[in-house]
Amino acid sequence: MFQKILKGIAIFALFIGLLVAGVELWFYKNQAEIFVKVKAAVNDEINGSLEIEGFRFRPFQDGFGFNFTLYNVVLRDSLYNQHKTDLLNAKLIHVALDFGSFYKGVIRLQNLVIQDGNATLFVRKDGYTNLSLFGAKKTKTKNKGGKGEQLIDKLGRIHLYNFGFHFADSTTGKKFGAVFRDVTNRVSHSDSSWNANINGPIFFEGLTFKPEKGGFLINQETFANLSLSYNQRKKHLYIRPSSELRVASQDIIDIKGLFDLSEKPAHFNLGFGARKIQISSALKLLPKKIAGTLDSIGVKTRVNTRVSVEGIFSHEPPAVHVVFETDTFQYQLPIGILRDMKAKGVYTNQADKTKPPGLLNTQVNVPGVKGLFETLPFNFDLKIDNITDPIALIRGKVKADSATVNGLLDPKRYVVRGGEAYIQIHYDGSLRNFYNPKTDQFNGKLVGRLNLDNLALDYVPREVHLSKVNGDIYFDEKDFLLPALNMNDGHNAMYVKGGITNLIPYLFGSPRILKASVDMNIPNWKMNWMEVFVGKRNVSKKTNKKKLKLSDLLDNVIDQMEIDARLQSKHMVYHHFSADNMKGLVTVKNNIVTLNNFSMNAFGGGVKISGSINNPYSTEPPKVQIKGNISNADVHSVFYSFNNFGQKAVTHLNLKGKLNTEFNFSANLKNDVTIIPKSMKGEVKLNLERGQVNNFEPFLKMKKLIFKNRNLERVRFSPIRNDLVLNGEEIIIKPMEIESNVMTLFLEGIYSFGNKTDISIEIPLRNLSRRDSTYQLNPHDPKNKKGSRIYLRAVDENGQVNLKLAFRKKKPKSEEEKDDKDNEEDKKDEKVKD
Repeated sequence: MFQKILKGIAIFALFIGLLVAGVELWFYKNQAEIFVKVKAAVNDEINGSLEIEGFRFRPFQDGFGFNFTLYNVVLRDSLYNQHKTDLLNAKLIHVALDFGSFYKGVIRLQNLVIQDGNATLFVRKDGYTNLSLFGAKKTKTKNKGGKGEQLIDKLGRIHLYNFGFHFADSTTGKKFGAVFRDVTNRVSHSDSSWNANINGPIFFEGLTFKPEKGGFLINQETFANLSLSYNQRKKHLYIRPSSELRVASQDIIDIKGLFDLSEKPAHFNLGFGARKIQISSALKLLPKKIAGTLDSIGVKTRVNTRVSVEGIFSHEPPAVHVVFETDTFQYQLPIGILRDMKAKGVYTNQADKTKPPGLLNTQVNVPGVKGLFETLPFNFDLKIDNITDPIALIRGKVKADSATVNGLLDPKRYVVRGGEAYIQIHYDGSLRNFYNPKTDQFNGKLVGRLNLDNLALDYVPREVHLSKVNGDIYFDEKDFLLPALNMNDGHNAMYVKGGITNLIPYLFGSPRILKASVDMNIPNWKMNWMEVFVGKRNVSKKTNKKKLKLSDLLDNVIDQMEIDARLQSKHMVYHHFSADNMKGLVTVKNNIVTLNNFSMNAFGGGVKISGSINNPYSTEPPKVQIKGNISNADVHSVFYSFNNFGQKAVTHLNLKGKLNTEFNFSANLKNDVTIIPKSMKGEVKLNLERGQVNNFEPFLKMKKLIFKNRNLERVRFSPIRNDLVLNGEEIIIKPMEIESNVMTLFLEGIYSFGNKTDISIEIPLRNLSRRDSTYQLNPHDPKNKKGSRIYLRAVDENGQVNLKLAFRKKKPKSEEEKDDKDNEEDKKDEKVKD
């Protein structure tokens, strides 16, 4: 039984095979007639012409069936003679007809292969399009029996190989170009729709919405996997969410969308998505102008993004909305690098809904951006308007401690030992160019506040140690305001208020002068700044390049800043010197500290001084220049305060009296602030009243020679007034009279801080008359200038000043040189006589 069934099936199969073979044989013999019939049928469906150079029936090309190949196919619309543009030009088209439909009298393309060709669609400025080729002919009436079928309804599988497709709309400027390298499109149909699946490599020449803005996907190799569907009733073309496009960087872009073709102009809504795509790769897909603008911001990272594009096929650009989230990235600033940043935000080209979409209406909102400025953590919100010339609104805050700040600094120059700093910042201005060097203006508005909480900072090169730094600093794009800043330098509590001008522009290269104007109050001042300024700067080797930029910047600010400081101190101490109610103006500029109109109570009287200290930080030593006056001062205190001016002959232990003087002094300094004696120069107008010298060694030595019974241990003087000249280590004493309760003296000569002391002393013999406690001082008595005298010389011998008897008054140096010359001449004359 089973064998009979198999035999029956075999006989039936043979019958069917012979029948089909017969049909194929018939078709092969009548292919020329069929080719004419098919060509005529297609021409009946179009409003134009179809030209085919060659035709070949290939029954076994795509399986057993009605398969044929067309060569050099040209499809043209009815107005080809005007525009001379082929709608289709292909070297080879292979067609496989649906076997079942063919015998029903309906032509359906089961498989369509187009190779080595181009299709060009256009819309002229007058609105004419060569797509009218597929409209019904005006001379042909529609089928009265029911619905007519469109050409798309007759398609099955389409394979495009090295086939170009171009579209240009002259009314809107939109255009599209692509080359289908090896793309397969499978089309399926239902009652009211058709579906297509496109798969294969596509080279995009560009997709342009507005010529002046540039095009998308310019010269980009891609691999497409697209799923399309078209609802004929609604005239909606859908790109299904499963569609994707792989670009040359191997990043995959998800695509979905809707084209509403029921309206004119057509409305569209597209969506794109990508994960972990490099921004540099994504920029290549954008118009050149937009890509250049975004690239100029300088962000390099990977990003997850969703893009929606909505608009109409018209002159207006579509609305674009982007949601993105970046991987960590870094951003270079002029003063350092923003590290480990992450951003999550949105972009739109229609920030103002009342205005049309466009680059001038763009906005980027990125809340909660976190990262590190080098090692300093920050958190800020960012909004950018108009990406063609980005205007940013930045609100942020930074919290720093010693560890995070030290990570920014060269530890051989700056060390933060403790405390915290809080920064709040608000910036509204250009993101691309913060500062315009041509106009010397900051391109935006900056405001902020810096709060310092118990900060401790060392400036290593000058051994400055600040601690307990507390206060708020307010700043804008030009100035820093210090309403109340308190600190301690290890010895003194200091209270500062004032401001710094042009700091922010200076950091960006402004030629304007960087200047600080402050009021500084140091109630009890143990002054140690002279050593800091005059001392040699320690130069450290710069080893960590990452930490150099900010440290170099701080060094430059400190060195170049001009400072005007109004100082005041209730009580100041410097070594032996002390003063009360000190006030004056200090100016620091080009390594020169200038003192202006300083006044203070010192030495029991008043002091006014002005001057400067210049430290060139070179082979030249620091130099001090000072002038001023001292009024009603205790001479004992003056000598003690200035360490007896570096000499031991007359000390504060020997002196009493009230000093009034005007002085002008200059000298070079060592780095320990001691004076280099040979460099001293100056003038002193001396006015000493109620002067008294006690236990002065030269006087005690004099007592051994003369006036043994007089009180040389305590010598009172009448007012002494004279001008002294300081030149190097020598003080030139002009001739002067000293009237005392012991004797009357006449002095002149040189007092030396070295070993060149040589002072002439004249003692009138009238001094032999006894002067007791009732003696009244009578300076400039003419009688003292008459009569015989005793001559003494005070000279330096082995580091001590000794008194010697002299037989005559020492002549001035000029006269001694003249006498020596005369003696030499006399000796020469005597030799001639001999």
